[in-house]
Parts: sequence; C-alpha cells; structure tokens
Amino acid sequence: TCGSKEQRGKKMSYVLDHRVANGDKLIALGKRLLDEEEVFAKRYRCLFALMNVKPSALTREPLLRALMEKKHGALLRHEVAYVLGQMRDGNEEVVEGLRKVLRDTEDDVMVRHEAAEALGAIGIPQMKQVLEEHLEDASREVAETCELALRRIVDEQKRKVEEKAEGGESVFNTVDPTLVSEEVQNTDAEKLEALALDESANMHDRYEAIFAVRNKGGKQAVDLMAKCLEQSKSALLKHEVAFVLGQLQNTEATDVLIKILRDEREHPMVRHEAAEALGSVAEKNKDVLKLLEDYCGNECLPVAQSCMVALDMLENQ
Repeated sequence: TCGSKEQRGKKMSYVLDHRVANGDKLIALGKRLLDEEEVFAKRYRCLFALMNVKPSALTREPLLRALMEKKHGALLRHEVAYVLGQMRDGNEEVVEGLRKVLRDTEDDVMVRHEAAEALGAIGIPQMKQVLEEHLEDASREVAETCELALRRIVDEQKRKVEEKAEGGESVFNTVDPTLVSEEVQNTDAEKLEALALDESANMHDRYEAIFAVRNKGGKQAVDLMAKCLEQSKSALLKHEVAFVLGQLQNTEATDVLIKILRDEREHPMVRHEAAEALGSVAEKNKDVLKLLEDYCGNECLPVAQSCMVALDMLENQ
C-alpha cells in the first residue's frame, strides 16, 4: 500500500530511480510538477519523487516555483512546503521562500501552516524570530503551528548539545512536527490518551502524546485517533491525527475517515487529510471508490484534489 506521505514518496520512486537521478530526469520531473495541464495525481507523484532526491538546484527551482506561484493551488503548494520540510533543505532560497509564505497573511491558511511546520522541520535557529512573530497570528492553525515549530527547534538544539542520538525521531521515517522524548514514549497508553484528549493542555504535549501512541501502534492507537477526530476542537490537531491514521494503515480507521470527509462543516485541511488517508487505509472496495469518485467533484478544491490522489493511491496498490 502507499499511504503516508513518505510511503507515497517511496511508491513514486518508480518515476525516478535514485541511481539514475540525472539532470534530465530531474528537469523532466520539475516540468511535470509545474504543468497545470498534467493530471493532478501525476503532479503529486512527481512532487514526492523529487522529495526522495538529495536537494540541489534542480530540485529547488521547481519546488520553489510551485510554492510561490499561487496559481498552483493551496493543496499542491502546501504539499510542496511539506516536502521542503521533509528534505530538511536549509538552503537560503528555500528558507526565505517559506518565510515569505508564512508572513503573507492573505495566503491560504493551509499553505502558511505548512510553511511554518517546514521551518521547524528544517530546524535553523535563526528561524525562531519569524515563528515568534506569528505566535499571535489571526489564524489559530498558523499560531499553533508556530508554537510547535519553535518547540521543535529548541528541543532539537537541546538534543544536539546533550549529544543524544537515540529517541525523538520518527519510526515512520518522517520528520514529525514534534519530537517524542523517551520518557513520554514509555508513558502508559491510558495517560497518553488522556493528555491527547485534554483541551486545556498545550498543543506540543498533545502532539507528543499522539505520536507516542502512534509509535506503539495497534488497535489502541487507531481508537485514540478516532476519539481525537470526534472530540477535538482544534483543526490543526485533527488534521495531524488524520495523517497519522494514514501512516498506521489500519482498515479499522475507514469509517471515521469517511465521516470526516463527508462533514461539510469540518475544516478543509482536516477533510483533505482524511481523504488522502483513505487512499492508504481503505480496502479497495466499490463503496470507498464510489465515495472518492463522488467527492472528486466537491466544491472545496483541496478536498476534491485529495480524493483524486486517494483514488490514484488505491488503484495502484
């Protein structure tokens, strides 16, 4: 299967063999990524193929164009920001591009949030200033993301000083927005669940609890994620939970993800993650395929495009 974003990148490796990642192939990928006439799911494939390549001018140029040119749409642009964060490319142009997106209060919230998260993933201490500027952002999702990104930079710096090589990194091969300490990872699952569901707790602690439970895996992890989707008041937290369900790839999450996708009152960033997660967790059955096909025409473009991507993932399982 091919669900979580790093797994989508691996799936798309058939587009680009790492051993033959020559200039011509990279240029071709970049052109397809930027081609508005290209099938959207194929543009996605090109994006995640580029993610699997060592950063260079040939990867940065198309990625930054896709990020900065608003004509490419919120969904693709926010995924580009995600990819730049996962690549941890501290190049000055990349960092400046992400900073500009974060500061543009007229840009889509989903894109700005992902730019802030990417700055945290790249982890350059000099980025703390721009993140601090938006701790009181008018968008709750952006403000909460900046809080998480700042904490991640501080935690990573602390780990480097203490020369801790173990713990904190994701077992799912992703650069998560929150590092999980060894102490939290070893905490009882029931306590972690209580913390994840505690609306009065700070976002970092709730995220850390969610990722710790994810790392434990199993039905208990799926059940907690479902509770978070049903009970949480934070769109940011719910969108991350939907993403985590995609990583877990457990078919038992199908029903709750369908419920979120269908809820027109839910934040688009949550519905979009639910749709993409369905491409990972749902069995290839007629009901799920029909639902995704129906929502490919949804009036919310990020949701519609996410359903196109999910269908592509299911059809290529």
